[in-house]
Amino acid sequence: METNYKRTVAGSVGAGVAAVFNASGRQYYILEHKTESLYHHVGESQKIIVDQVELGRDSACQVRFDESFETVSRRHAAIVKDGENWKIIPISQTNSTLVNGQPIVAEQLLNSGDEIRLSSKGPLMGFIIPQGKQSLVSSIGMTERLSLFRQQALRPYKRGLWALAIILILAVAGLVAWNLWQADKFSKVLDEKQAQIEQVQEDLTASDELINELSDELVKAQNASAAERARVKQRLEEAQAERDALLQEAENLKHDLDNARIQAEAAGEDVVNANARIDALQQKLENVEEKQETKPQPVNDKDDISNFIKKDAKKPVIKK
Repeated sequence: METNYKRTVAGSVGAGVAAVFNASGRQYYILEHKTESLYHHVGESQKIIVDQVELGRDSACQVRFDESFETVSRRHAAIVKDGENWKIIPISQTNSTLVNGQPIVAEQLLNSGDEIRLSSKGPLMGFIIPQGKQSLVSSIGMTERLSLFRQQALRPYKRGLWALAIILILAVAGLVAWNLWQADKFSKVLDEKQAQIEQVQEDLTASDELINELSDELVKAQNASAAERARVKQRLEEAQAERDALLQEAENLKHDLDNARIQAEAAGEDVVNANARIDALQQKLENVEEKQETKPQPVNDKDDISNFIKKDAKKPVIKK
C-alpha cells in the first residue's frame, strides 16, 4: 500500500505557531482514548491543534503508543487537515488502520464520532469535533496552547526542538513586551480623550448658559432700538457659532474613540476592558449631546426675532 503522504514542517510547526499566535478562526479536534496504554489513559481527551499528526510507536509520533502494542507500526497512520475537514491516511504497509471497524486502504475523511483503531487488536480512539465556539483553538488557554505546541509541533523534529523552543519563548516575551507598551500607550490616549471630553462638557455648559441669557435679552429688546436688537442678535449668533464648533469637536472626539477601539484590538489590548472604558467616554459624549439643546422663551410668532431664536431649537444632535 502506497500513499502520497509526507511529513511537513508547515503541517506541524507552521500550524502550531498559527494556533498559538493567531488562534482566531482555527479549529481543533479531540482524540478520545478508549484503550489503556503507557502514554494514554482510558477516557483521556487529547486536543490536537496542528494540521498534521502521526500515530504510532515511534518517539516522533504526536500520538504515541508503547511497545506492548506489537501490531502498531512505528509510523502507523496520520491525521491531516484537508480544507475544513480532517482525513486519516494509513502509513503502515504491514498493519491495518480501521475506521468504524472497517479497514481502509487509502485516505478517508473523518466525521465527528468516528472510531479509529490501529490494527484489528490495537488501541481504539474516538474522533470528536467540538461544537460551537468550543471548537475554536482560541477557546483553549494560552498556557495549554503552548504545552500542546511543544507536544505536537516540535515532537517530530528532535534536532531543532530546543532551538525552536528558545525562538518561541523569545517571540512570546517580545509579544508580551509589545502588548504592554501598546496598552500603556493606549491608556494614555484614553486619559487624554477623557480630559478633552470633560473640557468640552464645561465649555458647552457655559455656552448654553450664555445663549439662554442672550435669548432672554433679545426677547426683552423687542421694544428697544433697532441698533440694540442688532447688537444682541449678533452676540447670539456668535455664541451659537461657538457652540456649533464645540459640537463639532465632540463629533471629532467620537471618531477618535472609534479609532482608539480599533487600535486597542490591533494592539492586543484587553478588548473587554478597552471597550468598557470607551463606552464610558461615549456615554459622556451622549451627555454632552443632550445638553446642547436650548429652550428660549416663546414670543410672538410674527416677530422676526422670535423666528431667529426658534432656529436654535432645530440644531441637529450628534448621533452615536
